[in-house]
Amino acid sequence: MNATLDRLYLLFAWAKRRALAHLTALFVLLPVALFALALAGYGWWWQVVADSVRTNVMNFQAEQTALGREVKWDAFDVDGFPYRVLGTVSTLNLMAPDRGASYNGERIVVHLEPFALNRIAFSLEGQQRVFYARERWIEATARADRALVTLSEERHAQHADLDIGLLTGKAKFDDKDVNFIVEMARGGLTLTDASERETFARLDLLARLKNVALQGNVELPLGSAIAWLDLDIGAKLPGNMAETPGADLVAAWRTTGTPLEIRRFELEWGGVSIAASGEMKLDQHALPEGRLMLTLGNHPRILDLLRDNAMITPETQTLARKVLDVLAFMSGDEKRRVSVPLRIEKGAVYLGPAVVARLMPEPTAAHLAPFQPPTASP
Repeated sequence: MNATLDRLYLLFAWAKRRALAHLTALFVLLPVALFALALAGYGWWWQVVADSVRTNVMNFQAEQTALGREVKWDAFDVDGFPYRVLGTVSTLNLMAPDRGASYNGERIVVHLEPFALNRIAFSLEGQQRVFYARERWIEATARADRALVTLSEERHAQHADLDIGLLTGKAKFDDKDVNFIVEMARGGLTLTDASERETFARLDLLARLKNVALQGNVELPLGSAIAWLDLDIGAKLPGNMAETPGADLVAAWRTTGTPLEIRRFELEWGGVSIAASGEMKLDQHALPEGRLMLTLGNHPRILDLLRDNAMITPETQTLARKVLDVLAFMSGDEKRRVSVPLRIEKGAVYLGPAVVARLMPEPTAAHLAPFQPPTASP
């Protein structure tokens, strides 16, 4: 009996050792097998995304050809494994006779992350040329150290972002020739769809420009160098904006009866600085109407500019200069900047409580009376 128990014990011990050996091998090999499987699956998915990029580019070419346009390139390559999909189009040429426009790009690189298909970026490399000749003659050639356009989408919202570093080039607008340099330009455009809770779609714009220099046969009111521009605005638009032509954008905004929200506006140009925030809209005469809080630097130069452009009279300039001089002295600002409320109502411009300019004559009773169509004569 004891011998039988001993053999059973030895058999159990042997089975235990074998099981532990197999488990050890399983614990070692299982992660390796799972990693290899995941790598193979990722490689398959990367290839699916890469094939979709090729298909979309070919479909774009076919769609443009069907519209009577010409799209061609010297080379198209897809690589970037394993981190992202990079589609590189070399020497792209797009001709659109129906639009009176053409585009030539030395190189465009499409950036797409395999697990972030709701976001795509386009890097514009080398020289880029845009030409338009219909209502106006517009031609521009430029290159940048960095030029990245990013399109993304989330629930009920679409985004377009721009990031440019050290842009140089030349442009022609009708008979004006301009050479330009932009140290930095960044911006973003967000369109939020209308919903059950919000009947209007919403458009938000961000833009920042730093050190813009222009040279050519063009005259600018404050010189050829803009040191800084920072803009953050938003507006509500009709829910059917997708069907509204771009030329009717302002008219479509007016139908909402909602103001343009100026969350931030900052400008430094030719020794003048202007900052503003507030709300503006267009009244029934298509004139601006609303309230702004202004912060002005070098207000004497601003008043000179307004007078030279016949926006204010010499008498108004003298009166406003006295008021702003006092406010600048009382502000204690080391740069003598002055903050003052601005209101535009019924064509009149108010600086504080005083009217300093008029955008149109004072309305009369006849102007304010509702329009009555003429009656047919008997």
